[in-house]
This record gives sequence, C-alpha cells and structure tokens, in this order.
Amino acid sequence: MASSRLSNDGQETRRASRFGRSGYNPAARIEAASGFSTGFNSFLSTGRLSLALRLGLRYGVDRRFIPRYLGILATDVGFAPFRFWQSVAYGRRIERTEIHPEPIFLLGFWRSGTTLLHNLFACDPQWGFVNTYQAALPDLFLAGQRRLRRMLASALPENRGIDNIPVDFAMPQEEEIALMCTSGLSPYVSLYFPRTADETLEYLFMGEGVAERERERWRAEYTRLLKAASLYMDGKPLVLKSPSNTSRIAELLRLFPDARFVYIQRNPYDTLRSYLHLIRLMNGWHALQSFDFDELVLRQVRIYRRMAEAYLEQKALIPDGRLVEIRYEELEQDKIGQMRRIYQGLSLDGYDGFAPQLADYVASIADFQKNPSHISDQVIQLVNEHVPFLVSEYGYEFMEPADAAQRIDRDNIEK
Repeated sequence: MASSRLSNDGQETRRASRFGRSGYNPAARIEAASGFSTGFNSFLSTGRLSLALRLGLRYGVDRRFIPRYLGILATDVGFAPFRFWQSVAYGRRIERTEIHPEPIFLLGFWRSGTTLLHNLFACDPQWGFVNTYQAALPDLFLAGQRRLRRMLASALPENRGIDNIPVDFAMPQEEEIALMCTSGLSPYVSLYFPRTADETLEYLFMGEGVAERERERWRAEYTRLLKAASLYMDGKPLVLKSPSNTSRIAELLRLFPDARFVYIQRNPYDTLRSYLHLIRLMNGWHALQSFDFDELVLRQVRIYRRMAEAYLEQKALIPDGRLVEIRYEELEQDKIGQMRRIYQGLSLDGYDGFAPQLADYVASIADFQKNPSHISDQVIQLVNEHVPFLVSEYGYEFMEPADAAQRIDRDNIEK
C-alpha cells in the first residue's frame, strides 16, 4: 500500500504544478453571499450527514445561511456511498490496526509555524502522517483513493487562502479536521456555530467543561482515526500536527504514555495578528450563524491565554527527554539546524539518512514569500493585556501601542 500511496501523491503533485488549479478559492470571495455552492467548501460537507443534521438541529442555522447549509447536506449525501463502502471493506481492518506507541505531537498555537514544522518532518520517510485527503475525507479516503481523489484534486485552491502555502492532497494536514468531520467533538464546531462557542471550545481542554461521556467518545473517535491513518501508512510512527492538542497534553499522555512532543512558539504579536485574520476568514467561509466580530476577537484572545496557560502547566507531565521547545523565528532562519536539534533532543534515529531530502525541500521553499503584515496597536494592546507572560517566557521584546485609547477595529485587525 505504501508504494502506491507515494506514487499517487507524486502524480497528483506533478499534475497540479503542470496544469494549475481552477478550483474555488474562498479567500477571493470572503465577502460573497453565503450561497448553496459555498457549502461545498466546508469541512462538514465531507463529514457524516447525520452529524451535519444533528449539529444544525441542536444549534440552529440562521436564515441567510440556509443555502450554504443545504449545500453541505447535498454534498454529504453524494459522499454517502463511498462512506458506506469504506465501512464495509475496511472497517474491521481499521479496528485491528495497531497504532505505533510513540507518536510525535507537534504543538503550538495557530499561526505559530506548526505547518512548516510538519512539512519538514514529512521529508523523513520513516514517519507517517495524516495528509490533506485523509483529513478532509476521513470516513471514505480508503474507498475513494483513485477516481474520487483525482476528481476532487482539480477543485483545490492554489493556496490555503490565509497565506501562500500551496495546497494539495498529498501534503501533511492536521488531524483535527478529520475529528471534526467524523464526530463534531472538536472546537472547530465553533466555526459553524459561533454563538455556541462557549460550549464547543471546551474541546480544546478536555477538562471539567466536557462531560466524561463526551471525553470517552473523543478518545474512541481520535483513536479510530489514528488507526485508519496507521493502516494507510503501513504502521509507521505518526507525526501529528494539531494546534488544538496544545492544551490536551494530559489526554494525549493518557492515550500514548510514550509519546514525544515538539512545541513551537512564535512572537505573540505576530501570532495574534495572523490568528485574528485567520478567524475572520474561517468564520466567513464556514459560519452558519451571524456573529459579532468584536465579541469573537475577545473570546479568541481569552482562548489564546487559556491554551498558553494550560500548556505551561501540563508540559511538566511530559517525561524528561520527550519534549523539545523551539522558536519559530529560529526555525525560519535555520530549518536544517533546528531539525537536527529536535532529533537530538528527542533521541530520534535516522537524521543522517533523510538529511539530503530535507536539504532539497528547504532549498525548494527558499523563495517562499509571506504575506505582508502590519501589527496594529489593537493587537499590541491585546497581547500586553492577555498574554504578556508569553512575551517574557520565551524571550521576546515587549511592544507598546502608539495610541493608548484603543478599541477593537475590524478593518485594522485583519490587516
């Protein structure tokens, strides 16, 4: 299975670069009306029909978003035969699959550099990972590996919309998307139903805010999707990247006591600036409820603080030699040196063997251009008020706003 996987992924990447992509690009249409077709680009549109119905009935869909919701339901119906076939053909094999007991979890808040780190690890063939196709279609990726995958690949946007990182089905992806599609036991439910986020964002912490029955369901669903990934990756140890896991270390160690961890920290001012832009885009693409942007910003900043506090508290649970912390700025400047440091810090074998592939990949992205950015006074004030401990903890310099009389301004934050 591994050889055919690599062949398919390579062919897909070459096709994308040769012909380009003409698919729908949400970033170009963020202000567009929420019509029927926009539902096709939702995480929920590749999930279970029963899940989309249950969430819609439980939380409610605003009238203006009903066409988008109907698009989600229609797409779920179209995928149902593939989902049924995977259950029949692969269900028992997935259940029998063993997950390697020493996965590597890549932690860090959204927009902190976890994607870059994940891509660097993926250069080493000894690791398995969840790719974009698996994450987007977790219940049917095994059954729709050939014809369906080729058909859907042409509909991918050229890049992620939030930055210039290209998109293809072969690239590593965060498994939280798969968890959202299969169970709804994910903070990403708040992208669809932002007015109920006080409840769904508790899945970031898996503490008292989530009932024990729900926590048991989360463990079962998470284990199942990692079994499916392990089956596809021929039992290789998995390298898993999900910012949501940053504040779930206790739960991860409960499932995998021998896991290893890499935490990446980025300058909090840059992180929050980019993250606030991200949530505006993501809610614009996916929301099924109207929301107040100012309230959304303040809620997400508090989540940033809670997740940072949870990480700093729970990292003490990780055994010695099982955690390496890096800074994004140092990784960006010296990717090869920082990867060598990670391998040494976690006592991982095989660095010399994949060093040539790593060097080739680093050379291939040497000309990558990040989007221009500006850190507004509003962002500076929010960081200084809510997460100043991250600035000092990781050796960054404090910034001060030029104007002390501030308010959350939507237009400034998104820039």
